[in-house]
Amino acid sequence: MKYSPVIGLFLLFAVCSTSAQERQNQHVMRLYEELKTTTDSAAVYARMGLLYLRLEKADSAQMAFAQALSKRPNLAIAHTGLGRIYLEFKNDPKKALPHFEKAIELDTTDVKSHEWHIQTLLKLNHTGRGAREAANQTISRFPDMALPYLLLAHIYKSEASSSQATLYYYKKYLDQNPGDQETAYEFAFALYKAQQYRDLEAITSRMHDVRAMPLLAQALIYRRDQEGALAAFHHYIQTLNEEEKKLYEDISLVGTKAEVRAYSLQTDPQRREAFLNRFWLQKDPFKTSGGLLRRAEHYRRVWHARMFYGKKWPWDKRGEVYIRWGDPDYKSTSGKLDAQPPLDVQRIQEKMAHQLYGDEGIEATFAGPVFPIRTMRDAGIGGEDNNTDIGFSKYKPVTAASNWSAVPWEVWIYKTIGNGIEITFTDEFLSGNYDYAPMPELTEADLNRYESTGESYMQIVQRLGEYSPATLVDRIAAETPEKYSIETLEPLEFYFDALTFRGPNGQTELQVNFALPIDNIAQPTDPDTTVIVERRTALIFPRDMDLQKTKHALAVPITDANRNRGLQAINGITHTAPPGEYELAVEAWRQGTNRVGAYRLPGLKLPDYSPKDRLMLSDIQLASRITPANEAADTAFVRGIYYVQPQPSATFLPLPDKSMYIYFEIYNLTRDPFGQTHYKISYEVQLRNEQSFSIIPLLAKLGKKNAEAVGLSFEQVGSDRDEKTYLELPLINLRPGRYSLKLTIKDQNNQQEISKNIVFHIPRTQ
Repeated sequence: MKYSPVIGLFLLFAVCSTSAQERQNQHVMRLYEELKTTTDSAAVYARMGLLYLRLEKADSAQMAFAQALSKRPNLAIAHTGLGRIYLEFKNDPKKALPHFEKAIELDTTDVKSHEWHIQTLLKLNHTGRGAREAANQTISRFPDMALPYLLLAHIYKSEASSSQATLYYYKKYLDQNPGDQETAYEFAFALYKAQQYRDLEAITSRMHDVRAMPLLAQALIYRRDQEGALAAFHHYIQTLNEEEKKLYEDISLVGTKAEVRAYSLQTDPQRREAFLNRFWLQKDPFKTSGGLLRRAEHYRRVWHARMFYGKKWPWDKRGEVYIRWGDPDYKSTSGKLDAQPPLDVQRIQEKMAHQLYGDEGIEATFAGPVFPIRTMRDAGIGGEDNNTDIGFSKYKPVTAASNWSAVPWEVWIYKTIGNGIEITFTDEFLSGNYDYAPMPELTEADLNRYESTGESYMQIVQRLGEYSPATLVDRIAAETPEKYSIETLEPLEFYFDALTFRGPNGQTELQVNFALPIDNIAQPTDPDTTVIVERRTALIFPRDMDLQKTKHALAVPITDANRNRGLQAINGITHTAPPGEYELAVEAWRQGTNRVGAYRLPGLKLPDYSPKDRLMLSDIQLASRITPANEAADTAFVRGIYYVQPQPSATFLPLPDKSMYIYFEIYNLTRDPFGQTHYKISYEVQLRNEQSFSIIPLLAKLGKKNAEAVGLSFEQVGSDRDEKTYLELPLINLRPGRYSLKLTIKDQNNQQEISKNIVFHIPRTQ
């Protein structure tokens, strides 16, 4: 039933009781009285409509604005009022839009009308030319208004080729309105999909929305900050319900049967966590993070599967495969068909096609699955079977020349798993959930066709079963339950040595020295700059998978003055641990790139230097320079009274002014009745080759006494039971090759003797 604004006034009086409401009611009554005498009733009705809007009386306001427009059709404020009623009260932005368009046409200076107009376009999800023009026009008039930038971000987001513009306008919007967490998350998600990880870290690190934590974690993974990534993931996981929390700690998709069974038997929370720490350490290809790298990647895959793969709980079959093996090396979908796969992918496809279809499969170019999927002929579409088509009557592969698929599909290829495998997923029920492509249903025509070639029904079924995605995944997963690919990384080659010495309190000191060649670190496009190389080590005790980790950043200057000169940045890290057998993992990564070098030394023995009853010798350290400690520029490589500059490459040039230095420590020398030690140092250098070893007569100087050798040995006396000393060996007489140096210490007071060996290399010079 229609009613006038006057009736609305009486209704208003009936429900208002406070003094503020009474004043507003009186104001409305005065406006109504003013209508009797005014010459501009349109303006009075408009004022009445605004007052009703303030009182949230939408119907009365609508009647008032309609009356205003009946008196003056081009009254901008009345169009704005009707637009607000449809937008804010009636949730009908489609009807609101023309009123806002008319309002800003009539009054280009009204900021709020422009803002409501853009807000309406956003709500309607308009991304066409008109929306773009409206946003640009509003920005030209009001450059500080935030919403037009958000509208442009949405417009460019709808265009797959405009990712940079999308990110630009999101950023512009958030610069104006940083408190909008929902849009900040939307922006962050767009950054994640565009793999803009630096910007992603910058925005998510400032967000309060917990949904930003997995995105921040992935930005930190890209920066190889595994510790930070795990902390972000853990913060996010703690906010989830118990059922979803379990998804992140479930290892059933990535562990062997024995591992999964052993984990299921762990009931104590602390023991379960200890088990997971060991589990992920074993799965980590580098191990320098102590397993955090692989664990963070697992969390990333679980989150990604939850977000992208299917509508069923917790994910469809794509999610399972993704959690196991990560991103495929090649992917084609029915919605984004790739008609030109890379050559290495084509070889995998051709091999599979030959197995399934014989010689007919060799000539085809596959734009989708090689495994046959349901075609439109199965639905009675597509005409009679063409015997020239490879495949079967109702199930066929997808080729560049023929795509009769009746269902949405995705094909994933992993090049390094199982010698190269194809996994085909199909959405048979058009539900948005993908399963493994089913086994084809063979018709009598199919059987007759293949039997005519001499093959039996069982042979056909056996071949199809072998390549059936479900069977294939089960078989390969039994051998390779999980994989973390490092193929996208570029190698960063460096040298290191691992040397043991007596440590404090019965422990052993392990000195790990890095030599980072400047020419390996630098890139051709580098200007004169300083780059950061992050070095990690992990000393792992295999028996209980306990470990020590280090992480350090080294600034390396890159200039024209130090390029192409064979120079190295030297740095060292020290571990102290009980004697035993360990595994050592070392890693160097140039920050901001994908250039990483990593090495592992399993079976590394840390000797027990604590006994005092027998002669002992530390590892032999090759050095490029040894000077008194008080002359050293820094204390990084000071041992006792010496500065020992490592040479982890064990390579020396035979130049007249260059020597090779051999540093070592002797423990537990015995004293004679007069308190004197008496020992002999002897050495021999041999050229190593496949046929023989030849001893090289090479004179040396003993560092401690600075005395020349008589033959190949030194007789020494002293008073300390432990000695730190070195040999200096000029190399001018050595020809290029690989050499072995054997160092022998003999305690003349008790005739005990001990020897150790070291290998070094003399390169060819031009």
